Amino acid sequence: MNPAAETEFFETVIAGVGFGGIAAAHDLLESGRTDFVLLEKAPEAGGVWRDNTYPNAACDVPAHLYSFSFAQNSEWSCNYASQREILEYTNRVIDELGLRERIRFEEALVRAQWISEKVVWRLETSRGRVIECRYFISALGTLNQPLIPDLPGLGDYQGQIVHTAEWLPEIDMTGKRVAVIGAGASAIQVVPHAVEQADSVLAVIRTAPHVMPKPEEFYDEMAKEHFRNHPEILKELRKEQYDYWNHSTHAQAVMDEEFLQTAETVWREHMESAVSDPQLREILTPDSRFGCRRPVVSNSFYPALADPKTTVIDSGIERLTASGVVSETGEKFDADIVVLATGFRATEMLSHVEIVGAGGWPLTEEWQEGPEAYKGTMVKGFPNLFLVTGPNTQASGSLIGVIEAQTRYITKCLEEAVRQQSPVIEVTAQAQATFNSGLEKMMERSVYIAGGCHSWYRLGGTGRVVTKWPGSLSDFETELEDVVLDDFTFSKASERFLTLVGD
Repeated sequence: MNPAAETEFFETVIAGVGFGGIAAAHDLLESGRTDFVLLEKAPEAGGVWRDNTYPNAACDVPAHLYSFSFAQNSEWSCNYASQREILEYTNRVIDELGLRERIRFEEALVRAQWISEKVVWRLETSRGRVIECRYFISALGTLNQPLIPDLPGLGDYQGQIVHTAEWLPEIDMTGKRVAVIGAGASAIQVVPHAVEQADSVLAVIRTAPHVMPKPEEFYDEMAKEHFRNHPEILKELRKEQYDYWNHSTHAQAVMDEEFLQTAETVWREHMESAVSDPQLREILTPDSRFGCRRPVVSNSFYPALADPKTTVIDSGIERLTASGVVSETGEKFDADIVVLATGFRATEMLSHVEIVGAGGWPLTEEWQEGPEAYKGTMVKGFPNLFLVTGPNTQASGSLIGVIEAQTRYITKCLEEAVRQQSPVIEVTAQAQATFNSGLEKMMERSVYIAGGCHSWYRLGGTGRVVTKWPGSLSDFETELEDVVLDDFTFSKASERFLTLVGD
C-alpha cells in the first residue's frame, strides 16, 4: 500500500457489483443518498453471472422472480433465463439507474479496517488507493470462491482441467473424452452439453440430487410485445412464483410430510421416465429427503446420463493420472478434459478479504467457529458494516428477494442512525446471540438438519447450518421489516457529524 496515497471520503462504499451491489445502490438513491461509490474487481459488472460462462449456464429459478421487483423485464426469451440474458439485464439496470459512472471497475477491495478514532472504515484497494467511508456495504456475495478438490496427481494430468466458475472459452469438447465431477446446479447443465459434443462422458455422482422437471416456456417477439404492453402480467407471474416458493420453503422448514412426499413422487416419476436401467436408477436415487440438499431442475440431465456414451459412477475421484482419473474403487478412466463442477466454498464467506473490526481482530477470527450475524446483515464488533447475503440468508427460491429485503433494511438502519444523531450503529452482542439462538431452534425442525444429508449449507458438510435461512422468503422479509432500537447501540455524535447531517 502506497503510504503517500491520497485518501478519499464517501459516506458509503459498496463492494461488489452483482445483484447485491446494484440493489444497495438503488435503495441508497431511493432514500436520497448520493454520496457513494461502488468497487468492482472485474472490468465489468455482473457477479456470478459474469463469472460463470460454462456451457448451458442458466438460472434454475424462474426469471420473473429472479429479477428486481423495481425493474421487471419484458425481454426474457424463456422463463428460465440464460447466463447471457441475465448479464445483459443487470447491465441494463445499471445504466437505467445511472450507476455506471459511480463504479470503480478493476478495483478490488483488499482490506477494510474500522478506525474508531475517526469513526470511519478505511478501505484499501487493489489500485493502491485509500478510501474512507462512514458506512461500508459488502455485496461481495458467498458463491464466488470455487471449491477446487485437492486431488493427488493434479500436476501430472496432461489434459485440460477447468472449474465451471473459471471456464475457458478455448475448451472444445467435440470428439473428446470428458469427465465431469459433481452433480449440482452446474453439473446438470454441463453434462448434457458434454454428451452432445463429446465421444464419451464420465459423470461422477457421489451424492445424487433431486432433479426435478423444468417447466420451460419460450417467449417470441409477440409474447415480449404483450409483456411490454401489459406490465401487470409480469407482476402476476412474479406473484405466482413468490407464493409458490413461500409455500415450498415453509414446507421444507417444518418438514411437511405431505409436501415432501409429493415432491419426491414427482422426482421419481421424472427420473424413471428417462432412466430404465435399474443400476443407474439406484445411483441416481438420493439418500436424503427432498430439500435437504439443493434440488435442481433439468429436462435433459437424466436423458444425458442414460445415453450409451455416458458412464455414471457413484464413487469419488481418488487421484488424477497423466491420462485421466482413478475412482475411489480403483477404476481408471481416460479423459481429455476434466470438468470440476464442484461448487463453492460457501461456508467460508468473505475469507478472501481482510475485514478488521473495532476490537482489532479480523472477521475471519470472529467467525473462526463459523459465520454468524444478526439477521444475516450485521456483526457485533463491526460497526457500520452491512452484509448483503451474509450468514443464513439463502432462502430457497429467488435470492433477489432476500437481497432486496436486506438493502431496504440497510437504508432503514442508516436513516435511524441519523435520527439518533449518531455516526455509528452497531448491533449488540446480546441481540446477535438471541437472534441466532432462535435461528438454531428454527433450523432444528427443518429439512436442512432433519433431512439426513451432507450439504454445502453446513460447516464441514454435517455441522451447523450457516448459509440457509430456515423459513420462507416472506418470513425473512418480516424479520427485516423493522429496526429494533433495543438491539443496537448508537454513539454520541461529534460536531463534525452533526454538521454533515445538517448539510
